Formats: sequence, C-alpha cells, structure tokens
Amino acid sequence: PAVHRLSCRFDSWCLGEAHALMEVPAPPPLPEPAGDDPLESQQVFLLILVLLLILCFSVGNYVTPRTKWLTEGSFACLVGLVGGLVMLLINVFGDEDYSISLAFDSEAFFDVLLPPIIFYQGYSMHKHRFFKNAAVITLFGLVGTIVSFLVISVATAALRTFSTRTCLRIGAIMAATDSVAVLQVLNPDRSPLLHSIVFGEGVINDASSIVLLRSIRNTYRSIGVDEALSGVITHIFFGFFVTFALSSLIGICIGLFSALLMRMRSFSSAHHQGADRDRLSRSAAPEWITRSESLAGGISLLSQINGTHQVAFIFLLAYLAFVIAETLGLSGIMTLFVTGLVMSHYTHHNLEESAKITTQELFHALSLLSEVTIYIFVGMDSLYKGNWTNVNKIHVFSLILLLLLSVLLARLVFVFPVCYLQNIWNRNKLQLADMATIVWAGTLRGAVSVALVIYSFAPNRTQGTKDPELADRESSTVIAAVMALVVFEIIVMGMVTKPV
Repeated sequence: PAVHRLSCRFDSWCLGEAHALMEVPAPPPLPEPAGDDPLESQQVFLLILVLLLILCFSVGNYVTPRTKWLTEGSFACLVGLVGGLVMLLINVFGDEDYSISLAFDSEAFFDVLLPPIIFYQGYSMHKHRFFKNAAVITLFGLVGTIVSFLVISVATAALRTFSTRTCLRIGAIMAATDSVAVLQVLNPDRSPLLHSIVFGEGVINDASSIVLLRSIRNTYRSIGVDEALSGVITHIFFGFFVTFALSSLIGICIGLFSALLMRMRSFSSAHHQGADRDRLSRSAAPEWITRSESLAGGISLLSQINGTHQVAFIFLLAYLAFVIAETLGLSGIMTLFVTGLVMSHYTHHNLEESAKITTQELFHALSLLSEVTIYIFVGMDSLYKGNWTNVNKIHVFSLILLLLLSVLLARLVFVFPVCYLQNIWNRNKLQLADMATIVWAGTLRGAVSVALVIYSFAPNRTQGTKDPELADRESSTVIAAVMALVVFEIIVMGMVTKPV
C-alpha cells in the first residue's frame, strides 16, 4: 500500500508538471486609450463647462444690455454651442471621445439643478400682486397646464409614431413654459396685472408640470400594461391632484415652522438686549409667548442664531422640506416652491437685515447658476454626435413642427377664455394686446423642459448605461427633438422677444 501511495503521488506530480509546461502565459493587458477613461472625459467636460460659465457671467452682463437680439438665455446657449463645437472638433480630429453624457446623470438635473430655480421662483414672487390675482394666476398656471398637457399629448399621438406612455410624458414636459424672456419686456410698474399673471403662471406652471410628470411615472409603475387609456388618465389626474395638495401642505407647514422659529428668535434677541417688556409684549411678541416667563427663558437659545446661521437655517429647512416630500413619494419640487412662497411672506421679515440681503442674493445666484448651466448644456449637447446617431431624423423634424403648432393651439384654446373671465370679475381689464403677450409668453420653452426631458428619457445608471447611443430609438428621438426645439426658441424666438 505504501508503494501504491508513492506511485500515485509521483503520477500526480508528473501530470501537474505537464500541465504547467503546456500552459501559455497570458499576454500583458493592453493600455486603455486616453479617451476611454470616463473620469478623464468627465474632468475635461467639467473644465470646459466651468470656463464657459465664467465667460457667461463675465461677458454676458456686458454684451446682452448692448444688443437688442440677445437675452441671458440665448447668450448662454450660444456660448454652449461654441463649447459643443470645440468638443466636436476634438472628437473628430483627435482620438479622444469626450462624451458629454458622462458629466451629468439624468437625475442630477432633477435633484440638483431644478430645486434652486423653483425655490427662488417662489421666494422672489411679489406676494401682494400674487395673492391679489391668485384666482386668475391659478387658472392660468394649473388649468392651463392641464389643457396644454391634453392638447400636446393628443397631437403627439396623432403621429402614430410613439407609444401612449411617451405621448403623455411629452405632453407633461412641453406643458412647462419659460416666461423669463417675456418678463424682460414687461414693466411691472406700468403693467402690474400683466406682469403678475405672466410671472405667476410661469412659476405655478413649472411646478404643476413636474408634478404631472411625476404622476405619469408613478401611474405606469402601479397599474398594469393592459389598463384602458381612460383608467390611465383617471389615475394620472387623481395622483396629480393628491400629490399637488399634499406637497403644498408640507411646504406650508415647513414654511410656517421656519417663520415661527425666526419670530421667536427675534423676540428672544430683543428680550436679551434689554428691550422694554411692556412695549415688547404689545408690539413685538405674540401674546401667548409673553404670557409665559418659562417659555421666554426656554427660547433664549434662539437668540444665539446670528445672521450667517439664519441663512444656513433657511437653506436647511428648504432642503428638509424637499427631502420629506421625496421620502413620502410626493413632489419635492412642488414642496420647495410653496416653501419658498411662505418663507418669503413670513420668515423673511423676521430675519436680520444682513440675513435678508444674503438670503435673497444667495438663492438668486444659485437659481441663475442653475439656469445658465442648463442653457450651456443645451448648446453643448445639441452638437454631441451621440445624440444624433440613434434617431429617426424624419420623426425628429415632424415632432418639432408638431410641438410648435400644438403648443400655440393649446395657448389659444384657454388663454382667451380665461382672460375674458378675468375681465368680468376684475376692474383692471386685459386688452387684446395683453392677451397676445400672455399667449406668446406661454409658447416659449426653456430650462425646465430640458431638465424634464433629460430626467424622463435619458439613460441612467439603473439602466446600465449613460451613453445616448445605447438608449432606445424612441427616447433618443424625443430628446433630440426637444433639445433642437428649445435651442430654436431660446435663440430665434428670444431675439424677437428682446425689447428694442
């Protein structure tokens, strides 16, 4: 047996040596080309993007007031086209392929770039004019969004090219207007009613379109594929109104909570500075606060919140409102808009003077930075070859033309009836020229539409790719059409809108 075991070990050793001699060593791995490194491509794109942003903020303020053909948005879009041309030349004449799609995840538009825009729209709204004309603004912003959604969705379905779900998403995306360009023409002192209607419709319309798109997405996740179209529409509108109401409620609660804390802070600060208690109880503090010495001592901690901390406090509470709404499956964007509106009406007046100025300027700067970034991205992405290699160019052209006509038709359908209703119950009448201005303001599309189409149709990490060339043909066609339409409206129609 010992001899047998020794023989087996010898045979195994010989067999192992034979296999080792027969194995061919693997060749060393080939070095990856420089342009295939996603991190390097992303860094190069971000470098170009930052340089273009610096160019817009430094040169744009000098150029746009001195020409009658350029707005801030159209100038940023043209700068983006120049940047896209540079990257296109690098890709054509060099070995690198710096993919623009690597720089932004599709949800980065929705979670990073849109919130500052929507929050500042609510925070900067003229409260007196908004609440004075709340009924007509709500009709334009809410009912107008629904009418535009239905008209655009039906018109898109008439092409018989896209699925029902895609047609509904296109309707929600293209219902979002961009009234910033028209606001540059309107003088709020000379035509306050017209200015408040255009501005109020724009901000409510953007928030409503986002809620509507969110409702469409949730509806198709929860119902079966074989559900009848009438059932789908019912689910969408039911989810839309529920999400709209609950998201607004969260925004109101967070906004009032911030106002209460800042009011208590101002009272506590005045109390610790030795203000007259009788005068304070009559004018500065609510009665239920001054009645309790223990409560007055308990809120003394709030007096330590200085101006810098107040700015951070407002920022964090706004972000908290967004997170709560998103966690509950509601619309964080709608919550942010309502939070900004309530904070500007109540919280803002209880801040220190330095905090008031800083908060206003900070959120304005963040909003402007987000908008300019989106406009630059639109210009750069329009020339990215990956967006045009997987599209049906005939369908792109047909969709652009159809969207232009359907958006105009939707404006004509509801603007004039709502304006006539406004003239019945309001002493300030809208003239025919004012109605035409409102129609024109609602035909423009901009940053919000771009963010929504990227969020809704662009491939993301959950789909295993971020390359537009690997996206399905239908999604690529929709993205290309919306991008081209927005570029056309920003540059060409923006030139017509610029005051002369």
